[in-house]
Amino acid sequence: MKNVAKRIVLSPHAQSLEHPIFEKPALTKVPVKAPVFFISILGTILEYFEYAIYGFLAPILALHFFPIGDPTSSLIKAFGVFAVGSLSKPLGALIFGYLGDTRGRRISLRYSMIGISFPTFVVGILPGYEAWGWGAATALVLCRMCQGAFLAGESDGVQIYVFEHFGRKNPCLMTNLVNCAAYIGIALASLVASQIPTEGESWRLVFLGCSILGIIVFILRRYLIETPPFLAYQKKHLSPLPLKQIVQSHWAPILRTIMICGAIGGSYHFYLVFQGTYLSKVLGLVPSTEASLYSFYLTSVYVLTLPLAGWAADLWGLARMAKLGGLLTVSLVALNTLMVLNGAVFFPLMILTTITMVLFYAPGYLFLIQQFDVGIRFRALSLGHTIGSMLFSGTTPVVCLFLWQSTNLSYGPFLYFLLLGVMGLAAFIWGDTKVKSPSQPE
Repeated sequence: MKNVAKRIVLSPHAQSLEHPIFEKPALTKVPVKAPVFFISILGTILEYFEYAIYGFLAPILALHFFPIGDPTSSLIKAFGVFAVGSLSKPLGALIFGYLGDTRGRRISLRYSMIGISFPTFVVGILPGYEAWGWGAATALVLCRMCQGAFLAGESDGVQIYVFEHFGRKNPCLMTNLVNCAAYIGIALASLVASQIPTEGESWRLVFLGCSILGIIVFILRRYLIETPPFLAYQKKHLSPLPLKQIVQSHWAPILRTIMICGAIGGSYHFYLVFQGTYLSKVLGLVPSTEASLYSFYLTSVYVLTLPLAGWAADLWGLARMAKLGGLLTVSLVALNTLMVLNGAVFFPLMILTTITMVLFYAPGYLFLIQQFDVGIRFRALSLGHTIGSMLFSGTTPVVCLFLWQSTNLSYGPFLYFLLLGVMGLAAFIWGDTKVKSPSQPE
């Protein structure tokens, strides 16, 4: 029987349809309680705050780490460093994915927490361009790359951890509560950034404070317990499937993961992170402080709508909800484009677009997570997610600025937003018949 089980897991055609999403839980010394959930998502809030605060403070950081000249060029450089964080994510996926699939989800989550806090501390004490010249910008790039690599271990690890612990009932709702934690961190980052003055060094206190909180969360995460599905898998003593074989046998779901995660991350970075800076610093349609508050309000709407959308997707189906939200979102892009062409900012339209984006993307992670078995889940999902993030997520601000600068079309970045939406919608339609409904875990 042991050989039969091994052949099933190592089969290049093994799919989640052939194995239960939730295997019979192994006995654990400590029962799963609510603190396990809150400790896991507390780190997510902090890590995404640390990662996002750079994007919101990019105009200020551009003044400190790049030569003062053309403001737009300095801003492009600052957002370019922001994009570098995404370039290192696949490396983090390989490291933490292997760790999570072989040593356990708990170990991966602990070390991702301490890893992202150290470069955050370094940014807080890093001298500026006047003191170190281009050496300061180089050090900033290295810190950003470290943050991106360790964030790859957090973003997928905590989703898998919560899903495998708490996702038997209402799985889309539970995974979206984790997403809420990430966006709460981003919303808090936008709110804090709106209170930081452009002049002075007070921005450093934000980075230093985050690193201290990171050490506290690292200590708390020692109390996490391993997930029952991974313990059951580990008990079988099966050899881990090599990465090359995972890619060869699961290329289609990995490609769908790249497309959907790229669309989710890129759309979010465009509409809720970059758009405020674009409307204020580039087009001059709104004051900077007002633009930062727009980002905060829209992210808050996004966070509050996520649990409702997850609950609805559990009832109505993942792909059905995603396709409805996708069609609505793509349709509203045209209205957003007209808004910019007329030199106006219509906040109710921005709220409505944000809500349709939630309906579009809320089912995405569960839609993808069910495509992979427990033994390859972390590596396959994280690899696809981080490649999508590298190509389309963190790179979105610099790509959009380049489009505006090269075409001089105020609506040029919105065309890129449209492209992301179409890509995500196509992936949902493609994979509609490939995964089973979340209401039918075996």
